[in-house]
Amino acid sequence: MRKKKNAFILLIVLTLLITFSYLSIDILYTRTYSKYINTLKYLELQAQIHMKYVKQNVLKNTNINDERFSLNIIFEKNTSTHHIYLFTKDNSHISLYDKVVQQK
Repeated sequence: MRKKKNAFILLIVLTLLITFSYLSIDILYTRTYSKYINTLKYLELQAQIHMKYVKQNVLKNTNINDERFSLNIIFEKNTSTHHIYLFTKDNSHISLYDKVVQQK
């Protein structure tokens, strides 16, 4: 009788241990993923602000440098259009594209 009671207690303890370990791993995964999403949202917002600044200054031929973003501007002479490609230098895979048409 005592062996059955000990076996039952051991089974309950193992079940609780597995359940709580699964929940703790799930909570840590969710927090890590949430932090990563917040970082991406922040970088996306910064890229949009940077793109707005670039669009305002591209026609003035201002030199624009930033350590977080790479900038590639292609000018088409026949249409007077500036194609602006902006992407992050790290591996967050954020990139933006916009074009500015120069008034003649």
